[in-house]
Parts: sequence; C-alpha cells; structure tokens
Amino acid sequence: MRHLDRLLPAAALTLALVVMLPLGASPAERPVVIAVGGDVDSFNEYVAASTLAFDLADQLYLTLMEESPDLSSGPPVFAPRLARSWEFGADGLSVSFHLREDVRWSDGRETTAADVLYTWQSQTDPKLGWPDAELKTNIAGVETPDPRTVVFRLTKRTPYTLLEINEGHILPRHALETIPRDQWHQTDFSKSLVTNGPYRLAAWSPGQSIELTRNPDYYEKGLPRIGRVLFRIVIDPAIRLQQVFAGETDVLEGVPPEAVTTVTTDRQLRLARFDQRMYTYVCWNNRRPLFADPKIRRALTMALDRDEMLAVLAKGMGRPATGPMVSSLWAASRTLQPLPRDPAASRRALKDAGWEDRDGDGVVEKDGKPFVMELEFNRGNTLRENLALRVASQLSQIGVKAVPRAVEWAAFQKKHRDGDFDAFVASRIVPTRVDLESFVTGDPSNYAGYSSAEVDALVIRARQAATLEEARPLWEKAQEIIVRDQPVTFLFEQDRLYAVSRRIDGVEPGPLGLLGTLRKWRIGSAPASDPTTGD
Repeated sequence: MRHLDRLLPAAALTLALVVMLPLGASPAERPVVIAVGGDVDSFNEYVAASTLAFDLADQLYLTLMEESPDLSSGPPVFAPRLARSWEFGADGLSVSFHLREDVRWSDGRETTAADVLYTWQSQTDPKLGWPDAELKTNIAGVETPDPRTVVFRLTKRTPYTLLEINEGHILPRHALETIPRDQWHQTDFSKSLVTNGPYRLAAWSPGQSIELTRNPDYYEKGLPRIGRVLFRIVIDPAIRLQQVFAGETDVLEGVPPEAVTTVTTDRQLRLARFDQRMYTYVCWNNRRPLFADPKIRRALTMALDRDEMLAVLAKGMGRPATGPMVSSLWAASRTLQPLPRDPAASRRALKDAGWEDRDGDGVVEKDGKPFVMELEFNRGNTLRENLALRVASQLSQIGVKAVPRAVEWAAFQKKHRDGDFDAFVASRIVPTRVDLESFVTGDPSNYAGYSSAEVDALVIRARQAATLEEARPLWEKAQEIIVRDQPVTFLFEQDRLYAVSRRIDGVEPGPLGLLGTLRKWRIGSAPASDPTTGD
C-alpha cells in the first residue's frame, strides 16, 4: 500500500524505461531497460529504505492478496494472489486464508503456510525493528492448521483489517531462518535470493544495473509477457528525459510539467496522467516562537498565491491542496476549501500579534527582533527551489523575510527528524491506510511538531472505529482542525505524468505506482494516432 508518508527526494519515483530490440528478436524477447536515479539498498524490503527496493519486491515476491488501486470509495479492496480465497470467522475476530497449491520458490520448494507464519514473526520481531510493525498490532496471533491454511487471530476488526494483514511480501522461511534477524541489516541477500514473484533476480552490478528475468514457474500462465527487465542506474534526470524524445525510451515516469506539450505533440508518445497520493507543502516549525501561534501560520498561508504556483510551476497539472488528505482518498473532506489568498488580512493578523515594520526596512519586527526565517529545500529539486523562491517573494510583501537555502538530501532528512529548521518545502505521500500520524503529537513523522489534543483524540477514535460510517466523520473533523491551525501550508496536489511509447501496451499507472502491472505489459505495434486526441 506504500504505507509510509515519506518525504520524497529529488529523483524519487522517477523511472525511465528503454526498449532495445536485438536484430531478429521477436516482440516477446525484447528486453525492457528501466533507468532509475539510484541503486537498491537491500533486496529484503524489511530492512530497505529505497523506493527501488519496494518496487523490486513487487516483482520478486508475492503478497497474500493484491491491493486494488481504487481508493475513492473506501479502503482498498483485494483480489487473490498467494491466497486463492479467505473468509472472516463468525465473530469477526479471525481471518482464514487458503493458499494456492501451485506457487513455488525459485529453488523448487513449495510456498506454504509456514512461510506466512515466519513472515509475520519477522515483521513483529523487535530484534529486526521493522518500521511498520505497528501495522500488525491488531493481530493477536497466527495459526497454521495445515500447509495450505493460515488463520490470523485479531484483537479487533477495523476497516483496515485486510490491509494490515496484507502489508509486506511473504518471505521464504527455509532460506532465511538460519540468519538471525538482528543481522539482516548487514546481510547481502542478493547472494542467495530465493523468490516466488513474476520475476527472478538474474544479476546485480552495484551502482550500475539490476537485471530481472521471467520466472518460468510463475503461477499466472502467460505472465509476465516481457522476459527480461534491466534496471539501469542513470543519475541525471535530464538524460532520462532526452532518451524518451530520442526514441530510446518507451516509458518515462515523472515527466516535468514543462515537457508536457512536447510529449503530447510527439506522434510516437502519449501522455498518461493520474491523481497521485501526494501533496506539496511548506512545513513551519511549530516548536519555534515564530510559528507557535496558529494565527501567524494562517497569516503566512494567506500571503501565498498557490493558484499561481500551480499554474506556473506545475503547468496546471494538478489542483490546490485543501488539507492533509489528498482529494482522491475516500476520507478526504469534501467541504474544506483552501484558505484564500489575502495579503491584507495577513498584514492585519501580524500587526494584531505585535509584528510591525517600525524601522522602515521592509521587515516586520516584534520586541526588537525581525521576522526572519530560513526556508529550506533539498538540493537538486528544481520545483522545490522555485517554490521556495516564490514563497520568499510573496512573504516579503507582508514584511516577512524568508531566506531560501539548499540542503543536501541526507542532511535535509536529518534536520527535519531532529526538528532543526525554521521552515522547509517538501512533498508527502499519503498512505492508502488512512491515518493522520504526521499530525499526531509525538509521532516521528510529525516534523512540524504540531500538537492538538483535539486531533489526537479524534485520530485515536477513528483508528478504533469498526466501520467506515463511524470513522469518516472523525477523520473529517480532524482535517477541519488541522486546516484551521495550519501547522503546514498545503500548496497543491500535482498529477503524476508519464510519457508512454505507442509501441508499449498494458502500462496502467495508478495511485499505487507504475510497476504494479509490469507483469502484464507487452510490446505491441499499435499505429500512432492523432497526438492531439490522446487516443
């Protein structure tokens, strides 16, 4: 479910796919080359942190169920995967899964209930310290009455029960049980990787490439359609963009808005776009005196022209953000509106709080101290750099001085975890498991240091709700309070853009990402149509 609402680095989620056709090769033999901005940090997702590691896990391993990309009407629904069927117990406090009989690990061993049990034991082992172990807190225990049946015992049933059970790919017990879990972080799992997904690991050259090959024993007959996939590490995003226009690349994820017109007028390409689960925002450090007052934070927000930022910097490919849940999620409030731009009201609010420009230098001050802040963005991210410059310019119109500052990505992350900043520009992925943890007092992802007893209480009640009907009004009320308090300024939700070669069929980008349907992609030969129609 891409559960963590992480800060995204400059090249995060940017993929470029290159199709190379050896002479005489049939369409089924054509390899797909995927250029990525960075290497994988581990082939074991439970100790990995890189986006690529999670993308690869989807290709190498199976989950019990497959998550649906439709998130607008409620929490995700699921289709069979390793589990061919499942049912809740009569009391609603157990779920029994019945596993397929035709799934084998790459060393020939069958995938059984013992592997599912071992995976849950690993996920909840404090010696491993999986960051998402809290997703399993509602599971009281796991039983395996036979090799094809797994029973999850629950402490309670919630709208997210299946999602929480399904989170994380199933591991091979026989291949890993001899490695103590407290040593997993230091283990190179590529040396003896045992997998059961649609692809297998063929080769890894650190810093250069990762090659996957079709799993000949994969249970979905006829899949995957593409036999070889090569992830080639290409750091420079400009090169990835050049490749798609040169005809060397068939699919480019993360098309910059300024390249949209060029893509849509290219007869060999089509533009695909969708609402991604991400918003861009300015985070104010609520722990610092400058930003402790919600009225001041609202004043800062009302000084900003978010419509102009969206139109100019994102070329209109998105919509203004209204709050902490993206508009495509079922729990997003439909009544909230973005705070209006009103610099005059901003200046009045500052004056009422004692901030005035008494010395005529253009910067308001209070008790002899000017309203001056550092506004950070991660180095190399052009969009955020331009946003920081615009924010600084517009804040200057109300007498607030913001000094844009580029910070290397590793330091950018650490400063935010440590609360060592004034303000920063970033983006946040919203998990499919609806939650507002990044606004809960004391949560590690609450970089703003926001604290509201009202929000905390509503989140606790919503998490404990047994039905959507109970949870929805609680989430909506929590959103209203957060928007009222403006711990961060919600700027906009930017669409995810793809350039797709008309030779490639089956590419179906959605809220869960691009590579979830990789096994269904195929190389076709559909003729190019009128590029203005998008057909």
